[in-house]
Amino acid sequence: ATLADFGAEVIKIESPGGDGWRKEARDKGASHGVMFDNANRGKKSVVLDLKKEEDKGLLHQLLATADIFITNVTQPALMRLGLDFDAVHPQYPALIYGHLTAWGRSGPGMERPGYDVGAFFAGTGIMDIMRSDEAAPPPRYLSGMGDLTTSQQLVAGLALALWHKERTGKGQLVDACLLRSGLFVQGCTLSMQGFTEARTGRSGYSEEGAKRNPLRADRTNMFNPCLNNYKSKDGAYFMLTGLEVPRHMPKILKALKLDRLLPEIKGFPQNRAMLIKELDQAFAELTMEQISKAFDAADVWYAPVRKYEDMLHDEQANACGAFVTVPNVNTKLLASPVLLSAADSRPKTRAPLLGEHNDEIFGPLRSKL
Repeated sequence: ATLADFGAEVIKIESPGGDGWRKEARDKGASHGVMFDNANRGKKSVVLDLKKEEDKGLLHQLLATADIFITNVTQPALMRLGLDFDAVHPQYPALIYGHLTAWGRSGPGMERPGYDVGAFFAGTGIMDIMRSDEAAPPPRYLSGMGDLTTSQQLVAGLALALWHKERTGKGQLVDACLLRSGLFVQGCTLSMQGFTEARTGRSGYSEEGAKRNPLRADRTNMFNPCLNNYKSKDGAYFMLTGLEVPRHMPKILKALKLDRLLPEIKGFPQNRAMLIKELDQAFAELTMEQISKAFDAADVWYAPVRKYEDMLHDEQANACGAFVTVPNVNTKLLASPVLLSAADSRPKTRAPLLGEHNDEIFGPLRSKL
């Protein structure tokens, strides 16, 4: 939808049965639901049965004039259809070929299908490291988070490929995958894991005989007390967001009138559990309003943990352009995460009905077959 939002003509090719996502979260009698609208607004829909030579010929006519071809079909299926990059590129050398897979285009898992819950969350260690301890079950995942993250990475790759094509006239493969994306977003913690392994000379936990990975989210012993979550007297959670302890901890302690602990900053990180315990006790005596007032006056960096059900109405989220309205859709949808000052990225049309644009797209082409 990002490409369509910014003005590209995006033609969605569906099988006769339609994209399965159409059936999710829809009202009775509706052709599709709001999640389909969010991902497919502004696109045109055509139906092709690629097992039929005539329909495959129509696709090739589209490829002959297109700037970009994007697919998330597995490599073996594309090869059976003669639509893998190695088959398509020689025929259309100026075409940019975007391939989004679950597990990548090489390696023992390349042929496996998968959704983001598998390749982005379960397959990258995210589900594991977010557990509070080794025995705890994995946390629930948010639907489509990996898909949306990886799709934006694909958009960035396509933009680079278009830049290259403008200068050389040549197309190329743009390869994005959920597994790489899920690993990439863990750059901070996975690089720390690598540092630990290099320092200790062994993989796994950093301390001999350790029963838990120190990167686990145990907030009572978080490595940085200034990057931790806390709870107010009235039950509100918030995050401290100070990366540098020597810079931020004095402000926090002064805001809480805990000047007696200022000398303890020199003992960080060995005394981090003690500092967290002290902060917990102080916050337990204050309401969120009192904490916010004290923090704002002392220039403490923090962020309240927003209720999920409030986000569509959040003042700052709306002010920064996080949401858009779409014609004929009765709820807010999510805007592109990147806005351009010289481009209107407001959605122009709702998501298409199945095959809604067959006549418009294929009418002129059928006469050439």
